[in-house]
Amino acid sequence: MRFTTQIIIGTLLLLGSAAAFHLSMNTPTHRGAPSPNTRRDFLKSSSAAVAAASLLLPERTPAEPDYSDYTATESGMQYKITKEAPQDAAVPVAGQTVKAHYTGWLDGFESEKKFDSSRDRGRPFTFKVGTGQVIRGWDEAFLTMKVGERRNIVLPPRLAYGERGAGGIIPPGATLYFDVELLGIL
Repeated sequence: MRFTTQIIIGTLLLLGSAAAFHLSMNTPTHRGAPSPNTRRDFLKSSSAAVAAASLLLPERTPAEPDYSDYTATESGMQYKITKEAPQDAAVPVAGQTVKAHYTGWLDGFESEKKFDSSRDRGRPFTFKVGTGQVIRGWDEAFLTMKVGERRNIVLPPRLAYGERGAGGIIPPGATLYFDVELLGIL
């Protein structure tokens, strides 16, 4: 509905501008000849009118991402399994070393603000899960994943880098978006 209203208002502005231009081009001066400044005057007045009319347009805000098909944990992490693991696949326990692939973004999955990716480097990342070697959200996610499983996870700041941010790349208070895959337990 909101988008349709914007199209209608934009179309009316365009038609009104075209009509005003046509009329201005056919308006004679006091001597009966078209004014040499008519186009310039029209452009000045029409640009002011368009600017004023644009203030009447409803503000477009980006749509909130829909995570209704994600599972939410008590801690606030949200996740969606994008690749199922075999039923009998192993699940790591705290202290085990795991091998994983990941890609991380700041403004949502697949946004332009990708900040890191083991996939892009072609080198999986290894760490001891559940021991605090990585951010809290990763420990929580990987301790519940099966080998071969892939997930999208959304981590609120308290499960990521909190109010301190990280390395000038992750701003303070950032929600992080990861595509993670548990490749193995070493």
